[in-house]
Amino acid sequence: MDNISVHKLRQLNREESKKSVKRDAKALIKEYINQNPMQPPCELQHHYEAINQLLEEKFDTAQNFQLARRGFLEFVRDYNKAHQIYLNEPVVPILATRERLTINYDWFVNGRAVADSSVTMIEVWQRKRRFSVNDLVEGFLYCSIMYGGINDIEVLRALYDWLFGERCMYKINMPATDEKSRVEYLAIIPLRVRDDNYGTTLDDSESLHRFVDYVPDDMSLCFLYALKDKELNTAKIKPFNTIINDISKTLKLTNKDIDRPQHSLLIKYANYQWRQLESSLIDGALSVVKQGDIKTTGLSTDKLIHYNRELINQNPEPLGWFELFDASYQSSIKSNSQSSTINYPSFSKNLIKELQDTLKLTRNTAISTITILKTDASQPNAQRLLSWVLSLLDDHSLRLNTISKYIGCIGRDWLMLTMDEDIDQWEGSDFEEVYEQVIQSKVKDGRRVSVLSKLSEFDDDISSGIDNDNNAGQQLSYLDRLKDSQKFTYGRLKAFHDHQRMHFDAPYVYFPWGSNRQVVKANMISPRVYHAMKEYVQLSELEVDQKRLCLIVLTLAYRTGMRINEIIGIKVKDITDIGVINGQVIEVPKIILKPNRYRRLKSSSAKRVIPIDSLFKDDELKPFIALYYQQKRLKRRYLFSQGSGDQPLPSVFFSNMMKIIWDRLLITHDFTFHSFRHTAISQLALVLSGSPLAQVMTDYDTAHSDAIVKALLANNKEKGMWFGLASLAGHLTPDTTFEHYIHTAHLLAGWQMSQAKISMPITVFEMLTGIGYQTINRQDGMAYDAITKQVCLNKVRGYLIGKVASKESLFIDNSTSVNATCPQNIKNDAVDTQPSIFIHPKMYDVIALLEELQTLNINKRAGHLAEVALRHGITVNNARQIYDRASQFSANGKLLLGATTGHKNQEILVKAFDRAYQMSIDDPVRLESFVETPTFTKPPDKSYYS
Repeated sequence: MDNISVHKLRQLNREESKKSVKRDAKALIKEYINQNPMQPPCELQHHYEAINQLLEEKFDTAQNFQLARRGFLEFVRDYNKAHQIYLNEPVVPILATRERLTINYDWFVNGRAVADSSVTMIEVWQRKRRFSVNDLVEGFLYCSIMYGGINDIEVLRALYDWLFGERCMYKINMPATDEKSRVEYLAIIPLRVRDDNYGTTLDDSESLHRFVDYVPDDMSLCFLYALKDKELNTAKIKPFNTIINDISKTLKLTNKDIDRPQHSLLIKYANYQWRQLESSLIDGALSVVKQGDIKTTGLSTDKLIHYNRELINQNPEPLGWFELFDASYQSSIKSNSQSSTINYPSFSKNLIKELQDTLKLTRNTAISTITILKTDASQPNAQRLLSWVLSLLDDHSLRLNTISKYIGCIGRDWLMLTMDEDIDQWEGSDFEEVYEQVIQSKVKDGRRVSVLSKLSEFDDDISSGIDNDNNAGQQLSYLDRLKDSQKFTYGRLKAFHDHQRMHFDAPYVYFPWGSNRQVVKANMISPRVYHAMKEYVQLSELEVDQKRLCLIVLTLAYRTGMRINEIIGIKVKDITDIGVINGQVIEVPKIILKPNRYRRLKSSSAKRVIPIDSLFKDDELKPFIALYYQQKRLKRRYLFSQGSGDQPLPSVFFSNMMKIIWDRLLITHDFTFHSFRHTAISQLALVLSGSPLAQVMTDYDTAHSDAIVKALLANNKEKGMWFGLASLAGHLTPDTTFEHYIHTAHLLAGWQMSQAKISMPITVFEMLTGIGYQTINRQDGMAYDAITKQVCLNKVRGYLIGKVASKESLFIDNSTSVNATCPQNIKNDAVDTQPSIFIHPKMYDVIALLEELQTLNINKRAGHLAEVALRHGITVNNARQIYDRASQFSANGKLLLGATTGHKNQEILVKAFDRAYQMSIDDPVRLESFVETPTFTKPPDKSYYS
């Protein structure tokens, strides 16, 4: 013991502590089992819940409870082996995760040095008499690093290369957040980064690219303004590495290797500066994205430019009901007839453990035992796996423990994801979907450690695997280190599928994941396309019930991002919070996703809740509720079913419907049903963040966005946003969500950083841009601070963007396309867009505000005023003034004029306001004459009418 180092001793103590917790848990479980035997048949779920309750009471910390549940799992395995039965294995919980801290000693010390260098750089600029072209390029890159947040070296190189091209830059007109605020502008520089391991393909090319929508900061815009008329070529401009090295030398920051600028202090610790800029809203997860620690891709440049401005065919071929079932439109229909006959006994969940135990014996014994297992296994997924194991055993060059690692890598996931499936009828796309999920499930994927995860002293226990507790303290072998990498998983899946092709006539599958490659199909369906699809279905000649069913499927896919199999497998009983509950009619439906024969989830215990009532718009929710009541009245099992309702509509119906509509409405597209999932997750990322980008790129208004945030995140908005979105998508951590589904991450990060207040000395600003004080003051009287002699750059952002970016704005305001198919919105939009000299543009919102307040008890109105005001898009101060003035109309608590019933007078009042508004547009002089009649002592202002 004297020779053991202190660290080794500490490690042994930790291991002993963990084993002690598991021993205590096993003793507690054994005592329960002695009193309540679990011999089948028995209510196993009841016993498991009781044991879980005992463990929760005994082990009150998260780590100890996790270890206790691991002890529970080991106890059940030993119990099964001792009694020759196959009880279901309990699940070991995974600890809740949180963002990894990036602050440490080096971050504080070196980050402070980098941040302080910004003052030095300003002084360098002030001493210049003029800026050369090299100075402008150097300054632009420096600002992009320090204020724009580009700390991903490959993205920074792409930005440098962009300077020598056409320098295409676009702008986004952001809506005003309230009546007093102005329209915001964002500049967008679309960058394309070549990446060997991650990205999306272009034009059927095998090379991968990731697209970054860079929002330049206000200081970088000044340099771009200075460069707008400059011709740049690589012969006269210093190389990229030289520029980074020269900046480091000027600021006296370490850069040990000029050829590896990513390791310079400037690049590594610049986030200390831009994460703490005044008023910046950048959060921890998007900071990691900006630094390149989490890879994510936006839409390709062409798709970004044409988003929400797609050309729609105005004369498409009508939609027919029976063509939705035409298997020839896709490739071949998948039969569901045999899947109901597959018997999937509970022992299959324990099959992997039994295989690995068998592989600890001799090779001949393992072959004979596995042959018997294969004969007894009736389910096709187990037969294929066992057949592959037997073929591996025939290869004497493979050791048994190597085969065991192969099976442990993909076996359990394969069995769970193919549960109750008729694999003989599968197409290549079905295999691809399962294999992709298996690969994505490997958290330690060889490219990077999971970034958005909680660091814990128990993490090594989780990652080491359930079956490897006996190996604690031993040095990891090469296979152990490689076991959870994507490359290793890819190799095992490919070998397994090659075996299936040879012996089970499986279809060809394209494996794009080799050599750690992650291929992302970045697509988003714009609100314009979505509403065109809805209108196409509504104008079709389908019967009423058929239209309703198609529209609900379309809405479910677009709003929730559910996978096609998850939608197919929705049962009527999966829908909750609807109907008569405790004597009250409740209609706030939610879908609880649980695995069944038509729906694969990550495991048999995995489930999640989809808040339909919050995600759907009102006109979309009503048909859903009507369909639910109809299917329940007809006693159908599945929501999307006909006839007896014992089986859902075939999958070809769902995929055909979308593809037929897209083919007929759009000139070109590469959408698939899975594109809906990318769309919903990308759009919800904007909604949950509270960004006005949601009003530009989605059809959610502010009130609806607030309702979605409340439903998905409850009271944990700031802390749980990204994990809440990952949970809705069915992902364990946000890493997968970012890498595969969120295509608005860089845009969102850019908007958050654009809120920062950056200033520049007016002397530097004038010398750099040539823009004088008069122009600055004309743009905004508050832009120049006479005391500090600084220019507030966000005040002149719109002017700079107007000079350097394309004149046409991206993401044309989708209110036009939305309202074309949503007549209920036309009135309010007309009020918002047409000018009126007297009638306040939010007149209808004011009326709705007063109507809602009037339904409340007089004593409770003041307390609910702020909540109601936000719901109707009215500031709290304005709402309070409106309420105070309205309260003076009547002493009996009425806020709106009218008689006892109020219906007739209220109708007259609304009609009068409508006519007055129209008169204020068509003939304002006549309206002025009207308000100047003796009824009024003086013309009322706008606030009077509001």
